[in-house]
Amino acid sequence: MAALTLSLAAGGAGQAAAAPAVDAKVPRAECGPGSSPETGLQGQVPLRDRRSGRSQKGYSCNLNLVSRYQGQGQATVGASYGTCQYLGTILPGAVTAKRPGVNVIDFSDPRRPRLAGSLVSPATLGGTWETLKVHEGRGLLAAVSVGALSGGFFVSVYDVKTDCARPRLLNGIKGTKLTMPGAFPGHEAGWSPDGLTYWTTGTVGGTIAALDMKNPRSPRVIYNGTTSLVNHGIGVSADGKRLYAANIPAGIVTFDSSDVQRRARHPRLRQISETTWRDGLATQHSLPFTDRGRPYLAVVDELGSGGVRILDISNERKPRTVRKLRLEVNRPEHLRLRAADNARNGIFGYDSHYCTLDRPVDPTALACGWAQSGIRVFDIRDLKRPRELAYFNPPGQVGRRHALANSAHAFVPFGAYFSDILNGGPDGQAPYTGEPDMTADWCMSPPRFDRDRLWVSCDDNGALLLRFARHTFPLR
Repeated sequence: MAALTLSLAAGGAGQAAAAPAVDAKVPRAECGPGSSPETGLQGQVPLRDRRSGRSQKGYSCNLNLVSRYQGQGQATVGASYGTCQYLGTILPGAVTAKRPGVNVIDFSDPRRPRLAGSLVSPATLGGTWETLKVHEGRGLLAAVSVGALSGGFFVSVYDVKTDCARPRLLNGIKGTKLTMPGAFPGHEAGWSPDGLTYWTTGTVGGTIAALDMKNPRSPRVIYNGTTSLVNHGIGVSADGKRLYAANIPAGIVTFDSSDVQRRARHPRLRQISETTWRDGLATQHSLPFTDRGRPYLAVVDELGSGGVRILDISNERKPRTVRKLRLEVNRPEHLRLRAADNARNGIFGYDSHYCTLDRPVDPTALACGWAQSGIRVFDIRDLKRPRELAYFNPPGQVGRRHALANSAHAFVPFGAYFSDILNGGPDGQAPYTGEPDMTADWCMSPPRFDRDRLWVSCDDNGALLLRFARHTFPLR
């Protein structure tokens, strides 16, 4: 089964042209005082640590925990703004948990975070999956009702700028928490840089839509179509005229989105190029940026240990991979080790998922949620010679599964089963169909840089506030 899965993934990327080898190794972080370093490979939670209980203490290097609010856990992707964090939802926990909906965590007293309330509109109760996103400039939080995996129909938009701890639903019908249904996909979403367009995608049928958010009290679908077999996350250029859609199998499709940006009467997405690669199973999203005036994409793969790659897009018809970032545990020679470590711990192993740049022009750092490898931060001032700067892998939550009704890691059906399929099964046995063992968390959300602090959320550990060790970050 594992061979079949990998064969299909490689076949789907069959148009990928052979390319020169690109360096993917990233030097380990040099851990300063107060760190509790990893005991195995870079990014690894070794099987011996899982069995001995060491993984329940976590690992840290140049990143320290300020405080945590675990609550019921969080589902896949959360968001943050100001001193608040918003924990994403997944069905059935979105409606069956003791505090249903998107939980709002107030860190205004950073040492004593508290549950400030819950967002219980149709979208936030419908499973937000990877759609819960904040536009920093406008102070807007949006989400789509995804359902089990891919859905849509409801979108909710909240004002979080006025008071992040008391988000105000803007598009409720006549002051209620109800919102108007619509026809658009839902699994993944993202804002345009100007905050006027909220893009949504579906994993079924290559669906994609653009919602006009000029008036957030009345979101309006201005584009709805299909582009390929599957669309995942998106990235949008600074001027809004280019859309970079993540693909499954791994790759990026570049579209001219000028019609949507200028609000043409009958807008179209025009494909410019499609770039695929074989060393990854699925692409999650992309981050457009410029370095010394040159345009790039930081593209993040999930599954298959694809890691992060930097694409030079100065020739947008032929994007070119110039660097890759992978942890030691992601190297091909460690496939068997990954299978042993990750068996029975869910579909996501040592996989990158969502990343954030500290700024879109001449960025200095990239921070990523790397599933069971925790939060990883890289110095990218020299794109050809990135190095790991810091990491924080929170404690495994063994024995707490039933308290974490909103954790995707704890409750995604068949998560452990598909993990074994991808990794070949534990010790060659039949795939495991029981509960995940919870010896390592899934850190899947995009971290947020905030001076010397980093706002993060992980499925089992919930909302966390981290602080960089002295002289680690910001970088000069």
